[in-house]
Amino acid sequence: MATRGIWLWRRRKVTFPPMEKVVMAYSGGLDTTAALHWLKRTKGFKVIAVCLNLGQGADMVDVAQRAIESGADAVHVPDVRRQFVKQFCFKALRAQAVYEGGYMLSAALSRPLIATELVRHAHEEGARYVAHGAPPKGNDQFRFECSVAAMDPALSTIAPLREWEYQTREQILEFAKSRKLPIPQVAHAGYSTDRNLWGARSGGGVLDDPAVAPPEEVFQITVSPHKAPDEPGLVEVEFEQGEPVGLDGARLPCEELVARLEKLAGRHGVGRVDTMENRILGFKSREVYEQPAATVLYKAHDALEQLTLDNELYNYKALLSQRYAKCVYDSQWFSTLRESLDSFFKESQRFVTGKVKVELFKGAARVVSRASEFSIYDREKANIQHPDGIPSQDIEGYLGLRKLSQLTRAFRQKPKV
Repeated sequence: MATRGIWLWRRRKVTFPPMEKVVMAYSGGLDTTAALHWLKRTKGFKVIAVCLNLGQGADMVDVAQRAIESGADAVHVPDVRRQFVKQFCFKALRAQAVYEGGYMLSAALSRPLIATELVRHAHEEGARYVAHGAPPKGNDQFRFECSVAAMDPALSTIAPLREWEYQTREQILEFAKSRKLPIPQVAHAGYSTDRNLWGARSGGGVLDDPAVAPPEEVFQITVSPHKAPDEPGLVEVEFEQGEPVGLDGARLPCEELVARLEKLAGRHGVGRVDTMENRILGFKSREVYEQPAATVLYKAHDALEQLTLDNELYNYKALLSQRYAKCVYDSQWFSTLRESLDSFFKESQRFVTGKVKVELFKGAARVVSRASEFSIYDREKANIQHPDGIPSQDIEGYLGLRKLSQLTRAFRQKPKV
């Protein structure tokens, strides 16, 4: 397991003046591999690669070695899985933040953390530049650069994919091949991918045509619902103040809980989303997401909120949830709005404590039970056949008040059917 502070050095005999340093976010994919090499060989930078372990399922030593082979002078491999889940994913979970009804923000949540690590390592290295491999039409360039600007306005950001002459993915692939760079196999298929503990994304290739169903080969962490087990699975999630703390009776570190749930739910084909998304720049993009763990946690968390939050808070929170999701998506993580919304959502979770059971079957996640010591559900009052409860004359009085606005309008205006 990769840990913070791993260094892989490539020794060179330096016979010329010291080169400028640039700290680059490196994922090991086609774009960052080509960009790293370009920064080294074309621009003449001394490149320090930062490869974050976000639970992407890759061999981080292999990723670091790929950076060295592409020209990196040094590589940092910090393990930030716990920080990512605790300080980013679980905040979005408390907010029930979902962008445009489907995307649970897996990549968007990771970018501010990656930017934080870039700035930290730039300070440690004495570098004046940071770099990323985000494409010029994508969202990530905004997320990286706005985050860096918020943390250290003195740092300059280099975006090779905006600066070089290669305009298409095919041209970038040809550039990488001509330099004999180590290219992941998925790049040859024409897809761009992103993955972490909170979910996976696939785009490009045949997915650019929204009329074409996603081929099974694009899915990274979920089984096809058609091939999922014929018997349902059952998981129990325990929450404390809106945060998951246990799975099936076992208390677990947050990153381990999410990793286990990803495997359990992914085995049943849970969490696939095929959506047309509105990007920051204004145009639409077809995206395919897999978010098995997040899907189960969101459903379980919402069920517990329905049990423990009053009507006014639950419904008003839903309005702010949409704004929080847009904040995260639109590169506004380091904003007073996001920080203020976090304070509201944290306060809203004081009594969201309890256990929820979720059934997993053929791509679906269905809540089957929920329990909390802070439940405000009153079984007797909810039973319309029970003799006790609200006196009928009180109900008639309340009904009169509810009808008042309709009665007032009816005297002057004819309502539409």
